[in-house]
Amino acid sequence: MSSDERPSAPAVCAPAATASGPARDSLLAFADSILARPAAPIPEIEVQPYLTFVLRGEEFGLSILRSREIVRVGEITRIPEAPPHVRGVLNLRGRVVPVVEIRTRLGLPIAPLTPQSRVIMVEAQGRLFGLLVDRVSRIAKIAASAIKPVPAGALSVNPDHVTGIAQMGAGLITLLDVDKVLGS
Repeated sequence: MSSDERPSAPAVCAPAATASGPARDSLLAFADSILARPAAPIPEIEVQPYLTFVLRGEEFGLSILRSREIVRVGEITRIPEAPPHVRGVLNLRGRVVPVVEIRTRLGLPIAPLTPQSRVIMVEAQGRLFGLLVDRVSRIAKIAASAIKPVPAGALSVNPDHVTGIAQMGAGLITLLDVDKVLGS
């Protein structure tokens, strides 16, 4: 191999700049230029996940972001003079959690517990509550365009607790506002 055909030597990198040198200044200038740009608007999420459950044969949903977990109905301890919609409390790994009879809270008649009954742990008003439901149905991804306002007189539950009605295939899901259901 002649000297003309010899591969060139790799480029030698410049020594790293010190913490107060040009490399740091260029990183700070870069970060400043990024921060100086106007923020791009955050697009609205078109599809939201909802945890759906059944009460008296009707399907209801709540934002999955509000649910913490689903547990089987264990021993629920009645509390004397508890508010009318509180079924009692249960011990969730050492934490005492009030269990709300969501049926009566929504104006539906009470029902006996079945093997499909579940307690959905939700966070509302900065507190943990259990919602007693007939059964958990599914996680439904609902497009914002599929949510319609509640028609007057169309609900069997308190319309103040409902954020909308979603059509999923041939069925309807009544979407609940957990804060309103548990807060008023």
